[in-house]
Amino acid sequence: MKTSHHTRRGGILSTLLFIFLAIIALLVVGGLYVARNVHVETREHNGGDDVAIETPAGRINIRAHENLDPATLGLPLYPGAKRTKDTGGATFEWTSADGKTDKGLAVSGGSLLTPDPPSKVLAWYRAQLPNWVIVTERDGSTRFEFKEGGQKRIVAIQEKNDGTHIGVATVGDPASN
Repeated sequence: MKTSHHTRRGGILSTLLFIFLAIIALLVVGGLYVARNVHVETREHNGGDDVAIETPAGRINIRAHENLDPATLGLPLYPGAKRTKDTGGATFEWTSADGKTDKGLAVSGGSLLTPDPPSKVLAWYRAQLPNWVIVTERDGSTRFEFKEGGQKRIVAIQEKNDGTHIGVATVGDPASN
């Protein structure tokens, strides 16, 4: 009986070893496929870096917009709020390998800071954006949202140690941002 027990254990171990080696082989083959068929190109320009990723399924273009002026987003900016350094955006565009399908998404945003209390900032935005949906999160932050014609606009307000942070963003078709 002990012989058959050892035979089963040896059979299970050899099967597990075979499966492990097969997984490693698949990972190596997959890595080689990606290395040969995916090409990444980066270009620098004044407003940020552009990245193009060529894959067998198509091409992805990403264009960064560093130091974006929040006023260009078409959203009301709280009076006296100062821009912070984490302001920017990007445009993402995908073109299928056959060139028939183009999908794009543009994301642009800005960050502002004011010493005013959140209640004052909220009251100002309620007056400026009366038809927008207001969402209050569990952490106490509030955001205003408006969606129209393939574009979503967001104003987020959150109190932190250094003041009230106001995030403004647009997400939508590349032509609309």
